[in-house]
Amino acid sequence: MKHWMTSLLSAGLLLSSLAQAATPLIGVGVAKNNDNFQVLLRNNVQRHASSLEADVFMEDAQDNGTLQMRQIRNLIASKVDAIIVTVVDMKTAPEMTRLANEAKIPLVFINRNPEPAAWAPQTAFVGSNEIESGTLQMEELARRANYKGNVVILVGDPGNKASKIRTEDVENVVAKYPNMKIVQKTIAHWQRSEAASTVMDWLKQGVSFDIIAANNDEMAIGAVMGLEKAGKNPKDYLIGGIDGTPDALKLMDQGKLTVSVLQDAAGQANGAVEVALHMIRGERVEPVNWVPFKLITPENRSQFQ
Repeated sequence: MKHWMTSLLSAGLLLSSLAQAATPLIGVGVAKNNDNFQVLLRNNVQRHASSLEADVFMEDAQDNGTLQMRQIRNLIASKVDAIIVTVVDMKTAPEMTRLANEAKIPLVFINRNPEPAAWAPQTAFVGSNEIESGTLQMEELARRANYKGNVVILVGDPGNKASKIRTEDVENVVAKYPNMKIVQKTIAHWQRSEAASTVMDWLKQGVSFDIIAANNDEMAIGAVMGLEKAGKNPKDYLIGGIDGTPDALKLMDQGKLTVSVLQDAAGQANGAVEVALHMIRGERVEPVNWVPFKLITPENRSQFQ
């Protein structure tokens, strides 16, 4: 089905429809369609674009940088009015920028910041400052632990900048408090299943910990699953995630998740669509547009549900 739709776009039928309707068409490159946060981004981009009378054409890169570059080239060849992309591989961002710039097509990076030395014309980023995310998470976990205890970290992907910064945030907070220490740090690739297996392995190995800081909510959920499978009560631990996903908030309702940090998918998606439309109209935009993180706790969770 996806290949049929791509062929349809390449054949110019969507372009023909666009010309007739005079409606802006935004090509959207999603890094991975089965990732919960990416789904939130995708759905909110579609919703906000529709509310502003713009059309979108979605591509799923399936977490494959080579496939994503091919999709971007197809979108450019099809003369979409703008492109919004969540980059799979940051090494490809300069080439994306060059191709879009040469074609005079506005390009908006969403969620993942390529941080070029200088921003090219008609190129922008909309997302959140990762230095806030892990810091908010770990400071709240530390406060609830009375600034003492053993911490384990579930790392998303060391090659991903957001994961790297979130992990460093946690390490920097823990280093401030003499009665806290990190006893284990393991990569779980953002996934529930890997996080669950990791936590069970820690318990089997006799690792003693009180606090679990996960780079995202999916791994925090996996940590809860792992504890339960090992016969432990998650409520005996302090567990933190990042993203503020609906599934995570359900666990918080049940008292199994202590902290999350909202990475505002709607705010990022809305901002990306609006920046793209401003550039389509030839209006000036800021190259970097921050959407703040927000701390979610059991006390304020109702505001985010």
